[in-house]
Amino acid sequence: MSGGRTLDALTGLRFVAALHVVLFHFASPSLVSAPQVLRDWVGAGYAAVGVFFVLSGFVLAWNYLDVDGRMEAPPRAFWAARVARVYPVYVLAFILSAPTTIAVSVGANGWKLATAKLTVCGLSALALLQAWVPRLALYWNPPGWSVAVEASFYGLFPWLARGLPRLRPTWLPVALGGTWALGMAPPLLYLWLLPDGPGPVDAASSGPWLMALKFNPLARLPEFLFGVLLGWCFVRERAAGARKGSGAVLAALGTALLVGAGAAGPRLPYPLMHNALLAPASGLLVYGLARGGGALGWLLARPTLVRLGGASYALYLLQYPVSVAVFALADGLSPWVELRTHGRLLALVLLLGVSASLWVHRFVETPLRARVREALKRWVGSRRGADAGTVVSGT
Repeated sequence: MSGGRTLDALTGLRFVAALHVVLFHFASPSLVSAPQVLRDWVGAGYAAVGVFFVLSGFVLAWNYLDVDGRMEAPPRAFWAARVARVYPVYVLAFILSAPTTIAVSVGANGWKLATAKLTVCGLSALALLQAWVPRLALYWNPPGWSVAVEASFYGLFPWLARGLPRLRPTWLPVALGGTWALGMAPPLLYLWLLPDGPGPVDAASSGPWLMALKFNPLARLPEFLFGVLLGWCFVRERAAGARKGSGAVLAALGTALLVGAGAAGPRLPYPLMHNALLAPASGLLVYGLARGGGALGWLLARPTLVRLGGASYALYLLQYPVSVAVFALADGLSPWVELRTHGRLLALVLLLGVSASLWVHRFVETPLRARVREALKRWVGSRRGADAGTVVSGT
């Protein structure tokens, strides 16, 4: 099994993608006088979540599939490893988000209605089911919706892997194209029908059909499957003895497409950008980095970026609790020092967010991952199954 190997450039990529999402959420007020191309690129940070979906599928395939597409670990061992990987920090972010979520809900609804809403939304979030109900997706720690989507992918992965051995390797390019087309179909259909009514559709839009398109795991599954197919290609390539270090052009092309699409801003339809349009570009970047990635791969594999990449999951989930702490700190210190300018607030969010993510990764995520895997060992059923949970850093 390939689970013991690491692809450091892909771990570094995780930090860049997580940082892009954080900038999307918090940097826009600081960029009013910045060049339009930079503002557009930051404003397209939502698309970095699609990079995560492709990357996740790729790395899971690399860790868990053999050359024939069969899983090299029992499903229970795989699921135990996934729970141990994602749940400790997810619950921590849930707890840290609770005071703000409760206060906002009570203020808007009163205690009786708020109690019912908080109970339903809290339980759905803890069960990683909120993405299936669009109105609940962003209710409790908004970034958690993508973890709920990933949880659905993890549940399906062993069953998806059962079908791969039936796919002839010569048909992989066709399968990749078909998967991308499948992912493009829902946003294209949305743009054709406009079920939420006429008018601009952008990141601020919140129509029920658009919310379902963005958050429903089935609508995002093709992006993950695209990554799985690419990861299987990579497994087969490595098994055939292909030389590493030939991915510079692929990584550069994927980067150029992603950056160019982001810089294009509103000229590209938002539903397409949000869901599947950039899956091939993400795939080129991921595959190229896995092959070595040239200068970009060297840069992303530097120890500092690998360390930040390892903590990127915590950075992604803690960004909103950190921002609440930053705003409270700025207000508390306002009589002595002015921190409430947009630039200073952003700097504090980044500084505190990165610092907190590194601390949480070291003292919460890593030790609790081992404890959760140990606790689930009996459910897995064997020592071998528990050991099968070793995965690429940052998966």
